[in-house]
Amino acid sequence: MPNPPCKILINPDELFASRDLRLKDRGESGYPQLMRLCTNFDLSVLQLQRKIFSHLSRKIVPGTLEFVLATHDESTNCWYSVTPALPSLKVLNDYAKRYEVDLLHMHLFGDEDDDYNQFQEGGLY
Repeated sequence: MPNPPCKILINPDELFASRDLRLKDRGESGYPQLMRLCTNFDLSVLQLQRKIFSHLSRKIVPGTLEFVLATHDESTNCWYSVTPALPSLKVLNDYAKRYEVDLLHMHLFGDEDDDYNQFQEGGLY
């Protein structure tokens, strides 16, 4: 199983394509954990396809599809991944179930590193 959740900026320049799956708009019963997090806590499931460089064709080509649970910052209009990139919705649903408490703590109360960095920039350390 991948590492515990952490908040990471999703850089749009690294993406070939992306889309929000909008699990809160449809009756997607196959992924109940993701549905609950999206509906009750305003998180989103994003399908990402990163840019990779092909040494054979010497061009940028689309990578494999990956799925993340993400949050959108309205003030900066940036997306932040709160889970690692996973290969399928089932694996993402299982990850969300296993790390539900950590994900909700980070989403509702912020990242512990953000608090530390804020104090350090302010000159308290």
